[in-house]
Amino acid sequence: MEFVAVVGMMLASSSASAFAEGFETHDLTTMEKTVAAKFDKQAYHWATPANMSISCCGADEDEIVSVTVDRQTDEIGKANRTDEAYIAELENICANGICKIEEIDAGTAIARQITLRNLGGGQSGVNIFAVKGGDRLIIQSSAKSTEAARNNAVKVLEVLEMQLIGQ
Repeated sequence: MEFVAVVGMMLASSSASAFAEGFETHDLTTMEKTVAAKFDKQAYHWATPANMSISCCGADEDEIVSVTVDRQTDEIGKANRTDEAYIAELENICANGICKIEEIDAGTAIARQITLRNLGGGQSGVNIFAVKGGDRLIIQSSAKSTEAARNNAVKVLEVLEMQLIGQ
């Protein structure tokens, strides 16, 4: 019985230390109002601890930003993978020309911005991926223009960089 208790304590402390190396917090609900304040007052928004969505901007309401915070895994065995390996996978995906990938500043995280020129329906997209200590932030933004999608994604990153990622 003591062995089980010791193993349980070790597992609990190892997962806590993994989060300690990652983002400052893992609850998007605490930042929802601050993020929403960056957009029109009429913007519709909601948040759960791991997800946030903002539908916004102007009379058409044709701009959407989705935010997810999670732990990155290898998707097959669900083992944690390194931040660098995840970024390398993103760069490999864009190497064939389907998207444009750029390194961007996101505080203490490793971050990339991916531009997708045609999502269909006249929409363009910009995704921002930031990883730190195994934690992953994904900001997906779509709008009628690439510039609008980028601006909306950056607005969200500006808030989350300080409050979620840490400086």
